[in-house]
This record gives sequence, C-alpha cells and structure tokens, in this order.
Amino acid sequence: RSGAKGERRRRRLEEQGEDRGRDQRSTEEWSERRGLREKATTDGHGPKPAQMNFLRHFQARDGYESGADTGKRQRIFPDGSAPSSSSSKFAGKRPTNKDFMASQKQALKGMANVTFAGMNAYERHHQLMEDYIKYYGGKMEDLLPQKPPEDVVTDFDMLQDAYRFIPEPGEMDDSTYEKRMAKKYYDKLYKEYCVAYLMRYKEGKIGMRWRTEKEVIQGKGQFICGSKTCDNTKELKSYEVNFAYKENGSKKQALVKLRVCPECAYKLNYKKIKKLKKKLAKEEAKLNADAENEIPTPSRKKHKKEKKKAKKRKRE
Repeated sequence: RSGAKGERRRRRLEEQGEDRGRDQRSTEEWSERRGLREKATTDGHGPKPAQMNFLRHFQARDGYESGADTGKRQRIFPDGSAPSSSSSKFAGKRPTNKDFMASQKQALKGMANVTFAGMNAYERHHQLMEDYIKYYGGKMEDLLPQKPPEDVVTDFDMLQDAYRFIPEPGEMDDSTYEKRMAKKYYDKLYKEYCVAYLMRYKEGKIGMRWRTEKEVIQGKGQFICGSKTCDNTKELKSYEVNFAYKENGSKKQALVKLRVCPECAYKLNYKKIKKLKKKLAKEEAKLNADAENEIPTPSRKKHKKEKKKAKKRKRE
C-alpha cells in the first residue's frame, strides 16, 4: 500500500511539473510576441508605443477587460464591478448587425430632422437633389445654385404681404392662398393684450404685436411685463395706447391694451415726457422773466445804480 501511495504521489508531482513548464512556455511565447509587436511599432507599422502604453494603462486600471478567451468585451468600473444589463439597450449582449443598423438609421433620421427643421423650402429641395445625384448618378452641374435667386417668393414673404394687424373687411378672406394663410395665422393669436418692442424708444419707434398661445400660458403681457425684453412681475399697470403704425403703405391707428412695469412705462412715454419737460422749462423761464419785468421803476433805477457802484469798486 505504501508503495502504491508513493507511486501516485510521484505521478501527481510530475503532472504538476509539466503544467508549470507549460505555463512558463506560454508566458515566454507571450512575451516574445509582445516584443515583436513593440518592434513592429518602432518600424512605423501599427500603433505607436505611446498609444500602446496608453491602451495598456487604460485597460489595466479602469478600462476594458480583455475578452480574447471568451470573445466578449466588457466595461469594468474602478471598484471591479460590471455594469448591469438593464442599463444597456441590448441587455448586456453584443448587438447583431440588424440591431446596429436599425439604431444607426434611427440616429441618422433624428439628425436629418434637426437639419431639415432649420432649412427653408428651397434649401430642402437643394439638399434632396444633391443627395439624389450623389447616390443615384447625375451631373452636379445641372443642380441649381445653393443660394435661392432674389425673385424667389417663400411662404413667409407671402404671409408678410397679406397679414394685417387689424384687418378690415375683405382684407383677409378665403379668396387667395396668401389671404387664407394670413387669416389662419391671425386666428391663432390672442388679442386682449399686446407685446411691445421698446428697443428704439428714444427714436420714438415702438413695435406692437398680439400674443401667441405660448405667451398666454406663461402669462407674458398680463402677469409679466408686456415688453419683449423685460420679465418684471411687480407694480404692473395697464395702459390704453393709441398705436399709430404704417401698413401696406398707409397710415393707421388703433387703441390697444398694454401692461408694463414703471421702467417700461417711462420708455413707452419717453417722447411725451421729454416734450412735457421742455414745455415746463419754457413756462418757468417765462414766469421768471415776467417777475423781473414787474419790478417798479424806482427800485429798478436803484438796482442799476448799485450795479454801477459795484463795477467801479471792482475797477478801483
């Protein structure tokens, strides 16, 4: 029995020695391959040594765990834990080619929508035709210039021409496309209070417009100051303004309601306040002159004599 035990022990030690030798040979082969790879980088092929060092440092500390044996590549956090599968769209699995293409298509579609939203009709047409020629063949010389010619009329230009601040009967009816578009836009506005543009108040030029649905929900023009650039909510007062404006080459007037703070109220009435100050200054000067002229003649003569005596004293 003791001989059999010794034989089994001897065989077990031999197997352990073979395993250690195999491990040593694999580490020597790995180091040899690593040396050849670093040598190749110095010859100009593959990534540079600095990049290799950075990758090794990144993978060693808090980068990606090597997945050469399992065919996986998993993110490892600094504490050694792995991310949960619920945080990934593909539940921790490697996405298939079909899933990848679907997500890529969705991302490109979102980017295209954002890009197209900032284009007008002519720019969208130009972009679509350029893509068509690029992918389906054709000559780029046949494509129209990217900038639209000056005589192109857009929907916004037609809306500007047909819109009226306070339309008269027949000005915005259903007779033409332009008038229908202007009427549709006008019906969406809220006409109880106005929003004022006071940027050029010193020149006496003030703009007014009706409020949109978003501004009504926010309280702009009623509970917030009606000036476009002011958000004050204290000491608001309502004013009925005689708004004189030019529209379609003719002068018009309209009484509109506006709620503004004291500072914006001063800007709104800047020209009137300035004229009133000048008028008061003239009246005050006139009253002072009349008061000087109302002095009796004897006292006026005495006043002149005193002035002459004072001049003589200065000369002496």
